[in-house]
Amino acid sequence: MENPKDQRNSLNASSEDGERLPSYAEQPPPHELPPDLSARLAQLNLSQTNTGRNGINVTPDQCIAHLKLLEAFHQLREDIGNTDNLFDIQSPPSTEELQQPEKTPIVHGVDLDALAQVRVREKRWAVFVARAVDRFEKWWDTCVPTTIQGAPCAKLTGKTLCEQKGIDRIALMGDAIMQLGGRDHLPPLDVLMVWHSYMLNPRCFLEDCFRYGKMDFYATPMPWPAIDKCIDIVTFEYNASEQAVNNFAAATGLNWNNTEDSAAKALICPKCAANVEIPWTDGSTWHPESKTMTPGIGYADPGFTWICSNCESILTHDYLRVRKFHNDVHMLIRADLPMPGTVLNANGKPETRISYSQSASGGYENRGPSNYLPNLLLKKGLDKILESVLDNPQSTMSDVKTVIEMQIADKSWLFAIRQSRLRMLPPERLSVRKMMSRYWFNSSPFALDLAGAVIRQGSFVEKMHDIDWLHSPALNHTMERLIVKYSRFMKIIKDHPRTTVVPTLDVDLAWHTHQLNAQGYYAFSDKTTRKYIDHDDKIEESALSDAFAWTSKTYAAEYREPYSECTCWYCEAVRETYSSRLDMLFNPSNKEANEKVHAAEMPSDPLKSAHISAHNAVRNAATEATARVKAAELEKAYQKVCAKNRKKGTPEPRRDDFYYAYAWGYPIYMPMYYPYGAGFGYGGGGGGVYTSDPCSVDTGSGAYGNCAYGTCGGMAASGGACGGGVGGCGGGGGAACGGAGGGCGGGSGGGCGGGGGGCGGS
Repeated sequence: MENPKDQRNSLNASSEDGERLPSYAEQPPPHELPPDLSARLAQLNLSQTNTGRNGINVTPDQCIAHLKLLEAFHQLREDIGNTDNLFDIQSPPSTEELQQPEKTPIVHGVDLDALAQVRVREKRWAVFVARAVDRFEKWWDTCVPTTIQGAPCAKLTGKTLCEQKGIDRIALMGDAIMQLGGRDHLPPLDVLMVWHSYMLNPRCFLEDCFRYGKMDFYATPMPWPAIDKCIDIVTFEYNASEQAVNNFAAATGLNWNNTEDSAAKALICPKCAANVEIPWTDGSTWHPESKTMTPGIGYADPGFTWICSNCESILTHDYLRVRKFHNDVHMLIRADLPMPGTVLNANGKPETRISYSQSASGGYENRGPSNYLPNLLLKKGLDKILESVLDNPQSTMSDVKTVIEMQIADKSWLFAIRQSRLRMLPPERLSVRKMMSRYWFNSSPFALDLAGAVIRQGSFVEKMHDIDWLHSPALNHTMERLIVKYSRFMKIIKDHPRTTVVPTLDVDLAWHTHQLNAQGYYAFSDKTTRKYIDHDDKIEESALSDAFAWTSKTYAAEYREPYSECTCWYCEAVRETYSSRLDMLFNPSNKEANEKVHAAEMPSDPLKSAHISAHNAVRNAATEATARVKAAELEKAYQKVCAKNRKKGTPEPRRDDFYYAYAWGYPIYMPMYYPYGAGFGYGGGGGGVYTSDPCSVDTGSGAYGNCAYGTCGGMAASGGACGGGVGGCGGGGGAACGGAGGGCGGGSGGGCGGGGGGCGGS
């Protein structure tokens, strides 16, 4: 019997030779259906480490194990959201319970009773995720060693970053922590879920492991063999060993079950260092008049406001973010620990550069690489200029931005510090933007808001649940095939380094699985493209749609096959945008690919087909006009498709039927431009649910979270794509800021998007 590795290599070989892959709809039925489809899930070979001919060390069984883990996450989310009164968040009364004479009206297709239930369940989940991130931080501090190759490793210093020979290869120097690969040392499922989302932001994950000296943890892949043994093949319940439960409790002092931990968040007052106990949520209830959750004042609430009983300082999310910046500046000055966002260059890699220039004292000093500039500015006086702002409990990161803007605009000040150019170079401006992005909506010690990352990643989890490949008789064939599509996807990224490339859901599963072996993914990415291909967490939705159309056209031209094997109205409209008569004349491969879509029985339901992966799309309040234009363009293309189908006598692709999405089991009308929700299909981002909306941004002038003036702007400030990484700004993909050709250093491949979480970008 041919082993999976040989099968994969043969598939890779056929793809390289240009041989057509059979579509998912054309998969031949097995000669004999297994008596129990679930039995296959217990027979996975997860010990394989060999890479295929394309260098991608991802196997079909690893993808299946990943699907099982995602299903466990789905079950966890359902259990938490549907637990009545969890965290004292009560279910809203229905109109019948209130004894109203008429049922709550349906507004724009939305049953307000259903909307209320969805919001409440989403709020429970939001609090649970915030607690999970707190628990992950404790696990990170106590169970993840600070080592490299098994030896103690100090935190990074500026001197090491700027001068140590070979630092550019640091990502490949760690050794996997074998203990974390054992079943008895697995963390609880909620902590594992945060770890999973963390690794799917590869550059942020590398940055933090590098800064904090945890390079062996970076080299540790997701422990698939141990995890797989803990997941029931029928219920997908996660059952760790008793020893794992005991080990976690002994190391962290926390309960195994998230919901059994304290109802209060333990916080040290940043002003007086007193211990403060803050409820995770307080006063968050459904408000029927506004049709939103009333913002609570607890730590996991958007209206968080608490008074320290010792010094009477008012604690808010804004203040904690400013204090995080203050503490990082203090560690830079005191211990030479570089600021977040300044340790990787535009290609996502550490860079050693000996760049001596004359100092103000007349001597010479090493300025280091361009990405290190913010540290120099802070060390040379910017820290003192910021003192009054950082010590003010009323300050926000917007105030910090204002001071930085003023200083960057002062050319004489810049020249006095650098003794060189009056203007900052593009890589230097990028480093300021990246540094600021670590604080806008994030007060944690990590490079990104992990709670938001988990929430956005939840959209992909739901898509995998809806498609339900785990119960398909053709499961193994599907996994083999999507790995081949993924290898083609990466080749497109390699061949088009300044264009955003958007995956379909099947490609994205392989891509995510690859990233869960961080060191292996880094090695492949570096060898293939000479940069660390990121998995952008935020891409503006209209830019995502444009990039998806380009990716679909390029894939069809290259491989003579359809990229999105789906006939929903959106995919049909996208195909129409690049299927003009002139285009078909000069690119017959596009015509051939489009014909194959309709020759096979492709699915037409966007909720259950492997079309655009849209879990990282975010809605940009500053570009609503652009979004309306894109909607009009899609509408025009859709009408052309309908006209062609009527002429052929074939059914028109349905659209209105699929404005309904199911959130927590309730049908919710989603009148959106695209068949995915940048605003999160589970009841919307924000709306009194989250501390900050994980699925929308505002890049308008002066908006909170926008870039400091003079350092560009756009999605980079919000933690999205910018500069040299997959899905970056500028370039042919038309991603976020700066416009085509003029962006923030160019992007390279890889946007993956929609509904909240994502792929491609720096």
